[in-house]
Amino acid sequence: MKNRKIGFLLLSGLMVGPILGSGIIILPPAVFDTAGNYAIFAWMIMLGLSMLFAHMFGKLSLLIPGDSGVPLAVERAFGTQIKNLSAIFFLLAVCFGPVAVLGTAGHYLQLLTSQSLFHEKWLALGLLCFVYLILTRNITDVGKFAFIMSTFIVVTLLVGSLHTLFTVDGNITLSNPITVSDFGQSLLLLFWALIGWEVIGSYSLEVKTPERTIPKAVALSFSIIAVVSLSVALAFQWIHSDSKSATNQSLAPLLESLFGNWATPIISTITIALCISTVLLVIGAVSRLISDQAKNGLLPSWLSYKNKNNVATRGLLSLFCIHIIVFTLFFLNIISIQQLVAIANAFFLCNALLGVLACMRIFDSIWLKIGSAILAICFFSILLFSSIYILLAIVVVAVYFGWLQKKESIREQKMICQVGNDL
Repeated sequence: MKNRKIGFLLLSGLMVGPILGSGIIILPPAVFDTAGNYAIFAWMIMLGLSMLFAHMFGKLSLLIPGDSGVPLAVERAFGTQIKNLSAIFFLLAVCFGPVAVLGTAGHYLQLLTSQSLFHEKWLALGLLCFVYLILTRNITDVGKFAFIMSTFIVVTLLVGSLHTLFTVDGNITLSNPITVSDFGQSLLLLFWALIGWEVIGSYSLEVKTPERTIPKAVALSFSIIAVVSLSVALAFQWIHSDSKSATNQSLAPLLESLFGNWATPIISTITIALCISTVLLVIGAVSRLISDQAKNGLLPSWLSYKNKNNVATRGLLSLFCIHIIVFTLFFLNIISIQQLVAIANAFFLCNALLGVLACMRIFDSIWLKIGSAILAICFFSILLFSSIYILLAIVVVAVYFGWLQKKESIREQKMICQVGNDL
């Protein structure tokens, strides 16, 4: 069967939901609590940085295409062993993150269905199996499914927010001063909204005419994300502007003017869709990474296999086994959602950090270098908030692969000198 590839619409559908992520539900109340009515300016600044981040990784995916994504750019910039370090960071993040995300989705699914027959953790397991079932399909089918979910999410949030802005009494005033510390804290919170664009490179071989498709998909995705984010943030401020903090941390009030009593179930459905979209994107990306690493001899060769739909089925199977183990630990309360999120976030940040550092070295544009430096400083600053045990693990792994890269560089220099002497 000939492998079908996707165009810019399906690629955009694959990206929008995961990049909006649960942040579009969690961040508007959190940022408003920190920055008050100045929160909208924090959103604008962050969207400007997000546009830069998206542009950089869109360019990288064209410059260095391949199933491995960011690690390929890291290899170009720093060498093979640092590429392996980037791959390990991404792989570790996706070993833990999806179980936490689907654990959250299971909680909302139980609230939505109001049933007591199945515990929310069993619902999370059901969603995990459902995601893997979708991922066994070809990229076109996965893209269509993601596009439908992204369309539902975007249309519902956008229409609900705009309806609130035009029909609900509210106002936004900037009479109360804000400290630099509070505004900085709001920006720190919003940096989580950047994560996700770096995954686009893993799908660079799955699109038609990448040189046209990827830039169009990035531009469309960013435009949609920017409009939805600003609309939701502005609408949330509009209805809470008279209070210093948001007593109701839900986005349901944004939809109540249009959907009435259906607002809360709709928000729950949107949250579930966002969680599924996110997990689809990252598991699909890592299954491709595993296949590519195996093809290059860094993992057992049998993991490189792809079926007639170009799906890395053995990579998916290995990830599924890992996720079942992590889910078992979660089910037995040995590890919590909060701990899973903390671990995954730290490794996602490390991978993104290596990606922007690679951009600094690869791109010639001084503006892209400056932008990469700003993003690198911010990602590193956020990483320092991680648990000391996670940071120690990251340092140990990074030092080990740095040492391997140093040895490899010395060996290559000796070989070059030897060849020069022979000549």
